[in-house]
Amino acid sequence: MTDLTKLDVSLTKHGAHKIAILLRKYDKDDILNHLEGSEPGVNIELAQAKKNLSASRQGVVPDLWNDARQRGSETIDALVLTAIILSHHQIIDAIKNSTARYRFAGTVRRGHSLDGKSYTNLAHIIEELGYSTEHSADHVRYDFYKLFQIPGLHTLFEKLLRLKLVAARWDESNSIIEESTRLGLHEVFALSKKQFGAWLVTGSLTPEALGPVDIEDPEFFSEADDDRPAGKFEFRAGHNARKTGVITAGAAAKPQTATLLHNEIQNQIYESLAAQYGKASVGTEVPTGDGTAIDVVVKTDQFCWFYEIKTGSSVRVCIRQAIPQLLEYAYWQADGSRADKLIIVSLLKLTPQAAAYLDFLRQRFKLDIYYEQFQIKPSATEQ
Repeated sequence: MTDLTKLDVSLTKHGAHKIAILLRKYDKDDILNHLEGSEPGVNIELAQAKKNLSASRQGVVPDLWNDARQRGSETIDALVLTAIILSHHQIIDAIKNSTARYRFAGTVRRGHSLDGKSYTNLAHIIEELGYSTEHSADHVRYDFYKLFQIPGLHTLFEKLLRLKLVAARWDESNSIIEESTRLGLHEVFALSKKQFGAWLVTGSLTPEALGPVDIEDPEFFSEADDDRPAGKFEFRAGHNARKTGVITAGAAAKPQTATLLHNEIQNQIYESLAAQYGKASVGTEVPTGDGTAIDVVVKTDQFCWFYEIKTGSSVRVCIRQAIPQLLEYAYWQADGSRADKLIIVSLLKLTPQAAAYLDFLRQRFKLDIYYEQFQIKPSATEQ
């Protein structure tokens, strides 16, 4: 009987993701000769590399890695990520048991399934291989959507999955789909059994999984703890630059695009506000004290402003999603002193109807909420 606890590799040794760097340059039969000393910053333990690559005891690396090399960097990164996840039962459990699960995505929290360096390394791996949407000391949000859009990846993944299951003592008495779903491996990717099976066979997901995520910050809208003790908002200046990529300066359609776009706006709006008010007065991902975080805060001796960034397909969508978040961030403790102004940020131009709506909220309810169109620098976009 398959025993996933047989999948065991060091969780505390850093650098497993850097095998992707070596795969870009070295043939699968040569890669184990370059684990240290060949490339700057690459120092990978041999046992760790062999297990992640599913190499034999004799050090023979499977042909699937050369196939991945021929397909390019995106395939390499995706296959390395899935190989690392499937190489340790604790990582499998950590992803399966992640919170705020929503179509290919979720949040791994420090101390929930992994702690200490094990959590830190996993969060860094997800970030560096391009699948993190938010990364902090206590949690990492991930989105695997783009993984399922890579042409031909399913064939390589099926070969990798088979190797991992055999290493876990699968007797191959049933199909790989039956065994994978029996073990709940489809849950690692927040897919149904049907979706996972369809992708493994055809490379396509079932129709219900194809649509883009239609709500930002799903964790905010789907999870809340009524028993959480009241917290205190304390401003914290500073910004950890978010991972970005080649993006289009327009409304986002796919989750990964939305993530990169959000990150780019946050990076640039921080720089803009810091230049205007000083770095000591601007912070990003500032904890509210109530288990949530504000995208951007500007706090001076005269005022405190909360900013919420949205990348929705319309101004109305952006406003609809941002208002409940901003209201809770500012007023959950029934205290009007936290924020003097609430600001929704988007790339889209404010429409007359939306302007009238926000003006009505200000006049009728004395709610200081505003909308700002932010234009990202051309250098950060693909025209």
